[in-house]
Amino acid sequence: MFRSLALSLWGITLTCPSLPGQAPTSSARAVTVREARYEQLVERVNSWHGQVVLVNFWATYCLPCKREFPHLIRTWNRFRTKGLVVLTVSLDDPDSPESQQRIRQFLVSQQADTENYVLREKPEVWQVKLKIDGPPCLFLFDQRGRLIKKYHEHVDFEDIDKRIETLLQVSGD
Repeated sequence: MFRSLALSLWGITLTCPSLPGQAPTSSARAVTVREARYEQLVERVNSWHGQVVLVNFWATYCLPCKREFPHLIRTWNRFRTKGLVVLTVSLDDPDSPESQQRIRQFLVSQQADTENYVLREKPEVWQVKLKIDGPPCLFLFDQRGRLIKKYHEHVDFEDIDKRIETLLQVSGD
């Protein structure tokens, strides 16, 4: 269903190694944000054939999204070298400079050196395509691109980690 969700990148790329007013440190991670349409996300997810892919739809106005984001980054850091790819997709307004700034600042504060996108679609488009009213929403795909589970509203990172472990056949660290 959703593995028809990927990206031929377009739009702007913004690299933010640190928050405004802070000097970059050697341990700072580069955070890049790109714009994408739904079909481009489908292509991008499909391009990761052979990897486990976790796609996180979130927004800066979504308190549960922001509360859960550190768990997403912990999962990414735990499994990134074992075959997990994480894409974050902001559902904030792509035409609002204030939204773009909030997105970048939040991702930098989370050290989200994952693949980060802003969805360039109106809510009436993504709500239909994703079959959700709003974030948070995560999709977990196996190495063949099959949807394993869609997490909406209540996101259970303990379950996500267990499923990723099983898919990657990795013992717990």
